[in-house]
Amino acid sequence: MSRRLWLALLLAPLLAGCGAGLKEEGRVPISNPLGRSAGESMEMVVGAVPVSRNGEPLTKQATASYTGTFSDTDADITISNVRRFIICQRIQSAQVVLPDGSTLPDTITMDGFSLSATFSDSFAQVSFNVSAAGQVILTRTTGNNYAVTVQGSGEDDCLVATVESGNLNTLAQIVTQGGTNTVDVTLTANVTSNPGLPDGTRIIFTTGLGTGTLEL
Repeated sequence: MSRRLWLALLLAPLLAGCGAGLKEEGRVPISNPLGRSAGESMEMVVGAVPVSRNGEPLTKQATASYTGTFSDTDADITISNVRRFIICQRIQSAQVVLPDGSTLPDTITMDGFSLSATFSDSFAQVSFNVSAAGQVILTRTTGNNYAVTVQGSGEDDCLVATVESGNLNTLAQIVTQGGTNTVDVTLTANVTSNPGLPDGTRIIFTTGLGTGTLEL
């Protein structure tokens, strides 16, 4: 038997079992499920009625709305029962753009994140509304640039959203079949600072690697 044929026979069952092995581990990785990868931007606009006042640091709401795309995972598996979907969206830095001559605060705190996402491809569509864990703290460095830290999410510099109900099996079909996927995202958060941010302020995040995990 030639060496080439011997290697082919040895590797064939290993290659054929890659998808099955991934399924048996119970975790299927998804790249950029919110359509934002390293070095891209996500803009949140301040503009809701203040949540608090009376001399305290002012809290308002900020909202981001956008449409992104991402590719199917390469896993060749059959999915029949998904327990949950975990999304991790990393944030690297931020710029804060004021609509007028207001003073930039040294520190901005963002929390109470809520995520609404609709995933679709050419065959199906499914929507989820969940909270996102993590308190984002912006610390001014130079000009209108801010360093970003994320606390309380369990992942470094990452907002974490966990979907545990709804049509998760349809989501699994969308992200593993049918080609390029579309995601429509609305993200809201409470924004607290002193001085407060005026309506129309844009908080422009530079995102890090976005990841997702289907847990079977």
